[in-house]
Amino acid sequence: MESLTKRRLEADTLDALIVGAFGPQVGITDRRELSDGFFNAAFRLLLTDGRDVVLKASPPPGAALLTYERDIMRAEVEFFEAAAVTGVPLPELLHAGFDRRVIDGDYVVLSAVAGVTWDSVRGELEESSTAALRRELGGYLARLHRVSNPRGRFGYPAVPELSAPTWPEAFAAMLGALVDDAERYGVALPVSGDELLSVVRRHVPVLAGVATPALVHFDLWPGNILITPPTADTPPRINGLIDGERVIWGDPLMEFVGVDVFGRADRDPDLRAGYLDADGTIVDGDLGQRRLALYHLYMQLLLLIEVAPRGYSDAGYVGYVSDECPKRILAAMASWADFGQPDSAEVTQAPLLASLSRAISPRLSDR
Repeated sequence: MESLTKRRLEADTLDALIVGAFGPQVGITDRRELSDGFFNAAFRLLLTDGRDVVLKASPPPGAALLTYERDIMRAEVEFFEAAAVTGVPLPELLHAGFDRRVIDGDYVVLSAVAGVTWDSVRGELEESSTAALRRELGGYLARLHRVSNPRGRFGYPAVPELSAPTWPEAFAAMLGALVDDAERYGVALPVSGDELLSVVRRHVPVLAGVATPALVHFDLWPGNILITPPTADTPPRINGLIDGERVIWGDPLMEFVGVDVFGRADRDPDLRAGYLDADGTIVDGDLGQRRLALYHLYMQLLLLIEVAPRGYSDAGYVGYVSDECPKRILAAMASWADFGQPDSAEVTQAPLLASLSRAISPRLSDR
């Protein structure tokens, strides 16, 4: 999909970036652009030393971004460094280029992962193969979620104002930033920003039980999962989880929203089985559903708002998002009416509500 955030890189620029990463003795013998991604420019490169790598470059400085996307490639580096200890199949981070001497942005070089994206062969997979892949993915998610932020901070790691010492504070700031982005880019929301923020202020205390900031990839749809190509004799396996730039330090339950943005991955029996078999814990019941309603709201807002700055060229996708996301935003808000007010036993009200007022009230007073 074409996107305004993808920068153009000519062959001589790619050559210079590889020299900057590995020195003048390393060059490029083959190159091709990877067109599947929606955000960064990405290239598959074969180097003269025999390594097969992927180079990703951040958007140019003038690109329109959402607030959480600022310095996003630095967040990706944090994800891969943090996840490297888990044993989950990942590309190896070979170089992080933040000096901005060759291009006016950041770039990373990762080892290439063999295989095809799960998304590209979904229609070819037997039901039993899909179930096995989802069980395998569940196990890997549980491993990722055992990693906690050594700094003890929740939220987006590369954007200080979207990070906080508690998860409710961080989440309130994250959602508030999306409301601000919608106003900045002229995106019409199905309800006013004031109403959204007021609802969040009432319901976000249910997140207070999340005491540890876990490593949440938050973008593990099948397009970001590479698998062995399916054959008649060998069932596919997961080769690598890629594109970690959307990482959030937060509630593991939020991961299930990123796995299936228009579905309910938390209810998938195979994904759940793999997660629980790997000693993961899934918060079910009323409290879990309250949290998930917030996370689904966040995802649907994000998908709807990002269409404007990205300038997507796929009319079918834009039309679907424009129709579907508002309905799902309203459905998430309606679900809270069914829940009613959070039970006092589920949340710690003070000093939480005071901190949330600090996070949200300035936005309300500015309107």
